[in-house]
Amino acid sequence: MSRRTIPAGLISVQFQKITMNSTATFLNSTAQTASAFLVSVETQSARVTFDGSTTPAATTGVLLTAANSPYFWEGVDGTKMKFARAASGAILNVQAWRRP
Repeated sequence: MSRRTIPAGLISVQFQKITMNSTATFLNSTAQTASAFLVSVETQSARVTFDGSTTPAATTGVLLTAANSPYFWEGVDGTKMKFARAASGAILNVQAWRRP
C-alpha cells in the first residue's frame, strides 16, 4: 500500500535516478537490497510491477502519476520491482531504505 508518511528509523541504502526509455528497468543492485522505497515521478507517468516476471508497458502495470507523487512502499521485494514509462519523458527518483 502506498502512503505519504515515512516511518522513523530507516537507514538510507541508495538514491537512484531513472530516466525511462522504451525498455523496462529494474532497480540497481544496491537499491534492490532495501525494503522501503520512496518513488517520485518527476515528469510523465510511469508504470510498475512487483512480481519480477510481468513486464510493465504503457498500458500494463500499476500507474504512477506525477500528480499523485511521491509513492512510498515498505515490505516489498526490491529485486522484483520493474518500472516502465507510460509516456515518453518519464523520470523517476527512487530513495531506498532498510530497517536497522
